[in-house]
Amino acid sequence: MCGRFANRHDARELTALFQTAIPLSNHRALPSYNISPGTPVPVITSNGVERKGGYMHWGLASPIKVQGGVKGKVRGRSLLINARAETMTEKPTFRDAAAARRCVVLASGWYEWKAPKQPYYIARTDKAPMAFAGLYWAGDNPSVVIITTAANAGLADIHHRAPLQISGQISPQRSVDKADNMARLDAWLDPNQPQDQIMRMISPLPAAALSWHPVAPEVGKNTIDHAGLITPYDAAAHDPQPSLF
Repeated sequence: MCGRFANRHDARELTALFQTAIPLSNHRALPSYNISPGTPVPVITSNGVERKGGYMHWGLASPIKVQGGVKGKVRGRSLLINARAETMTEKPTFRDAAAARRCVVLASGWYEWKAPKQPYYIARTDKAPMAFAGLYWAGDNPSVVIITTAANAGLADIHHRAPLQISGQISPQRSVDKADNMARLDAWLDPNQPQDQIMRMISPLPAAALSWHPVAPEVGKNTIDHAGLITPYDAAAHDPQPSLF
């Protein structure tokens, strides 16, 4: 799953890289190194003609069955934050959004925890920004979930799922890749895109395109947010074994 991520790019950088205006926000300062569910995240949507940048709350209130069979919503912080790529067109909760309300969530990397409690930061080896595939729900309080797919070899040692990435190779130094990826981005966002074409876009990023390293356990506290959270961390150096002599 993807339950925490980072975005080391500011709104101006994202605007230039994705050729889409990402507004400054009073609700989410960028860069942000510890983005958690229930908070606003930078997204790009499209009506099939033009892209639009903005912010949506990460997480959809979980539907529950109540007396009489009517579905309600869980109060508090019970949120659906991910949707599985393989079943998103089948699940009642996600299928309408999968058909016509696709988006991307902008990031620079994400965190996963490996047993027993060691967090890892996972990013592109070329440090390019990532566009996580997402589904969104409009309204007074727009919400988004991040789509996940099976992790590739190597990365699966940390966690068996990873965010599905669309147009993840955008780089100002590689114009050909940038053009190809912007076309891929537009295809994913287009609400009129045939479903079979969308499903063909679902595949994990090759593990060779990613790198990962341990990071400080404090990333688990969503009130902590600083650039040091994505830097390599040596657990032994911070918690050495006491000498027996």
